[in-house]
Amino acid sequence: MCNIPSDNKNTSSTILQPVIVGIGCSKHTSALELIQTLETILQEHQYHVTDIALPAFKQQDQNVIDLISLSTFPIHFIAQEILLALQPKCSQFSKLSYHHTGLGAVAEACALALINKNGRLLIPKMIYNKISFSIAIKGDPL
Repeated sequence: MCNIPSDNKNTSSTILQPVIVGIGCSKHTSALELIQTLETILQEHQYHVTDIALPAFKQQDQNVIDLISLSTFPIHFIAQEILLALQPKCSQFSKLSYHHTGLGAVAEACALALINKNGRLLIPKMIYNKISFSIAIKGDPL
């Protein structure tokens, strides 16, 4: 079972910032690597995840199927059309990602897809263990 913090407190009673996490990764990255890397990021930055966003084209990848079975938080799959429409709002561009997916920014666009009007990106893109993460605050419902 995934040990990613899902409540607002850790063992030292520090309030953790609730965040959305957009993820971009290779199909060769295992679900365990995804979880361990995400746990590290969340602990380092004192965040707790409320939602994960992945591109819809990853739904059939075995690592994502495994991630779904191990996760205790909602995972949202974002359609290619939405990700394409969000590309102009992304601050990062990866030639490699564009070559493989047609998207210059996968993780950042995924995170942007789930934020509300007053939500914002905290970290547009970080790469840990060859996995791209974007971290955002959802904001108030519209």
